[in-house]
Amino acid sequence: MSADTLADTVRREDPARYLAGLFAPAPVRANLWALYAFNAEIARIPASVSEPVIGEMRLAWAREALTDIYASPPRVRRHPVYEALAIMCEQPGAPGEARLAGLVEARNADLGEGAFPDTPEREAYVDRTSGALMRAAARLCAPDWQPGDGAQRALTAAGRLWGYTGLLQNFARLCAQGRPPVTQGELEASGATLEALRRGLQPDAAARAREGLLALADQAARELNASRRALPASVFPAVGYAALARGPLRRIARTASPYNYAPADNPLGAQLALLWASFTGRV
Repeated sequence: MSADTLADTVRREDPARYLAGLFAPAPVRANLWALYAFNAEIARIPASVSEPVIGEMRLAWAREALTDIYASPPRVRRHPVYEALAIMCEQPGAPGEARLAGLVEARNADLGEGAFPDTPEREAYVDRTSGALMRAAARLCAPDWQPGDGAQRALTAAGRLWGYTGLLQNFARLCAQGRPPVTQGELEASGATLEALRRGLQPDAAARAREGLLALADQAARELNASRRALPASVFPAVGYAALARGPLRRIARTASPYNYAPADNPLGAQLALLWASFTGRV
């Protein structure tokens, strides 16, 4: 797969990260495309299988492919994403096998059903997916950067803002799949049932169930506001897309029924928002 084709894959599968990645120098951009294409490859597995065991097998294949890439000598499977990933893994700032394997293993949670057991488990899921990917991308953008406490807080907040907002944007789809992005406690306190959420019923109870998730996303946005100046401009291509979560978060909060939210398709608006964020440093 050529770099242009890989970029096309990222643009189609992960448009926000694609737009932010355009701010990176060309060599770094190619590394980001490989990382994001890999993430898209594993993220789509749970939704593309009819049985969890098939998803587990495909994730196991991805995990074994990573082991092959990091073997000595490397053994690269004939798959365009993993061929690009193998090149990326040789570049400065490339994530180690453990970090990439963590992205794969985190997707096992998407194969199950039911609500999250509790708030810490949901937070851990977001940190292992959205947060871990953002940290890996930031290292590719700035291999020698040693983030201090403020930057660490900003990276954590940005990853959680994006991750929580993503769960909210996909609330209806996740409910229909039997894995609503709420905790068991939130579900019980709302008066909703798992089956009602799966069928798109009890919209008032569903709105109550998501209140905790909305509050966490808002908290992450405020924490990012307070710490974002600790992030150097060099990592903007890896973090800047978090700025695109603020608008959807406001619209979600104004949508009475969680089932009725439809993401806005406005590529030009996203581009302008990222330009403004890059110019002002307001991730």
